[in-house]
Amino acid sequence: MQLRSIQVLRGIAASMVVLFHLTEGAFVTGAGGVDIFFVISGFIMGTVGTRDRPLNFLRKRIVRIIPLYWGVTLLMCAAAIAGLFRNFSFDAASLAKSLLFIPYFNGTGEAWPLLVVGWTLNFEMFFYVIFAIGLLLARPILLSTIVMAILVLAGVVLQPSGAPLQTWTSPLLLEFTAGLLLAHMVWFRERGVGLGMVLLGLAGFVAAAILGFYEGAERIVGWGVPAFLLVAGCVSLERAGSWPGRLLRPLESVGDASYSLYLWHGLVIAIGHRLLGSSVPVNILLVIASLVVAVLSFRVIEQPVGRWLNGVTAGRRPQQSGQA
Repeated sequence: MQLRSIQVLRGIAASMVVLFHLTEGAFVTGAGGVDIFFVISGFIMGTVGTRDRPLNFLRKRIVRIIPLYWGVTLLMCAAAIAGLFRNFSFDAASLAKSLLFIPYFNGTGEAWPLLVVGWTLNFEMFFYVIFAIGLLLARPILLSTIVMAILVLAGVVLQPSGAPLQTWTSPLLLEFTAGLLLAHMVWFRERGVGLGMVLLGLAGFVAAAILGFYEGAERIVGWGVPAFLLVAGCVSLERAGSWPGRLLRPLESVGDASYSLYLWHGLVIAIGHRLLGSSVPVNILLVIASLVVAVLSFRVIEQPVGRWLNGVTAGRRPQQSGQA
């Protein structure tokens, strides 16, 4: 399944994260793109993943996530060994934990892997494991919702100090749950309802920026709820036949390459700022460069490798398929 509205939202979310890093955090709302991604992930799994077999589900998720993530991470490590990055170092333990999606605290006290944006993939992979267990028990949405709600409650009560437990009990898990539930809210099919939710979602992001509601548990209110409203509203508009697809086609193309854009943009920006500075013209150039690298990565690496690995791991000849 590939909803055009979801692809546009993926493009918007990835672009928000790019602007957040491009401005070194000055455009703080850009980090809310991650919350949009989490809601989308829950929605997609609740829509297309519920009838899959557990092992086949995990196989497809691994093929989708790991190759490019490992490739970019290992490229960073190779560049560090070659002396291209002054402020980047790693050891065997941090590399292994990063590649295996095991949260850990780095030298600055942040629960970030070597490729910093990979912290979100630690959440994604944990969610996939819970969802796969739900598939095994034939109740993926119900079990995932209950388990993640219990984990979040445990985190609030117990306040764990370790990086893994902090990640696996984070309130951000509720955003995946929201997406799962949205997949079965079939009454989101009216233009007026969809437009209203989109406007409320945008207003929510503006309010969060003004009030500063994006730290800790407040993030769920400041960015999580608006992200849910945006996804629900856009899906409702498309289901009602009111989606302006032609007008938003460029953003849809960005959405197709959003995973590549998400993983590569940090390297492009870091290298560009180091070599050229951070003036407005340079930043515009770096946005364009990030998009070009992302599209090339999507077409030359992500798609071909994904098709090949899907064919090999599924024991069949690779076929063209939509992005999930």
